[in-house]
Amino acid sequence: MNVKVKNISVDRGIKIIEALKILNDTGKGILLVIDENEKLIGTLTDGDIRRALLKGYKLEDKIEEIVHYNPVVASKELNNEELKELFIKKAVKQIPIVDEESRVVDLISIEEILIPKGKENIVFILAGGKGTRLRELTKEIPKPMLKVGNEPLLHHIINSFKQYGFYRFIISVNYKSEIIENYFQNGYLHGVKIDYIKETKPLGTAGSIRLAKELIDGPFYVVNGDVYTTLNFERMLNYHLEQGFDITVGVKNFQYQIPYGVVESKDKEIIDIVEKPIINYLINAGIYCLNPNVIDFIPFDEYFEITDLIKRCILGGKRVGYYEINEYWVDIGQVEDYYKINEDFKSNKVGEKSDRE
Repeated sequence: MNVKVKNISVDRGIKIIEALKILNDTGKGILLVIDENEKLIGTLTDGDIRRALLKGYKLEDKIEEIVHYNPVVASKELNNEELKELFIKKAVKQIPIVDEESRVVDLISIEEILIPKGKENIVFILAGGKGTRLRELTKEIPKPMLKVGNEPLLHHIINSFKQYGFYRFIISVNYKSEIIENYFQNGYLHGVKIDYIKETKPLGTAGSIRLAKELIDGPFYVVNGDVYTTLNFERMLNYHLEQGFDITVGVKNFQYQIPYGVVESKDKEIIDIVEKPIINYLINAGIYCLNPNVIDFIPFDEYFEITDLIKRCILGGKRVGYYEINEYWVDIGQVEDYYKINEDFKSNKVGEKSDRE
């Protein structure tokens, strides 16, 4: 019996209050109830205890009356695909792995099977807006859930990060949030882990980040829920870390051609005329790498834009840099942008991973 299993193995004769202490100390959310031969006879979860107390059981009662005596178990011979099917079929969070003698040799969680471990950096997706500029399309559905190809835009955003090893996501929701939560749930069936921040009022593009402060434990991404790109997210994060920036803003080169000849002058004399010149700008692409120390610059429970955060950090002496995006990028701010990305998907103009080195 390994240490992980031993620490949560108990006798059916212990009291409920003792079981609660072990659950609290181990943080596993489940106890394995074994007999004198160390054979598994049942399980007990914090949910089982909560329901028992609601029914009138006392903390001094023994757990033998509330143990689940027919638990879902798996043979140690099962492979990951078979375990995945079992988790989905039985809708449980943890499964004891037993040998031929019904002794527990391991405890597997649904996260271990459904979520391949990768980068621990969180991706914070802003998906709470009403999409007012696309009102004809977003009356019944939040903008990030608009179909692009055969899947919602938000599905594509998550997958674009997932292919670079990111699996921890926080989605900030407000407008028609139930549609997003019902589709993605906890993310397990999509091979990722998703937590939700629910705005009770509009908080802007940075305000909701403050609500997630306790969940963020390292450099993290913030991305608008209406932006899609084939950017290599691993490289941008590495650049952010190598440069030592507190905030790195993803930018995109934007060209504007003036439709007239532009007169250049000095002391009221014309020195040149440039016909329809092209002016280049770096625009904010709605993708950011942030260090957790900048979260304290965000006021609590107030409307606050990420541009406000950037300005405040610059004034506060923090280092703010940019990373130029050369890959495919589109911001679905207007109806024509939505039709454009769908046409690009149909014509295979949208690639998978970036080839940029």
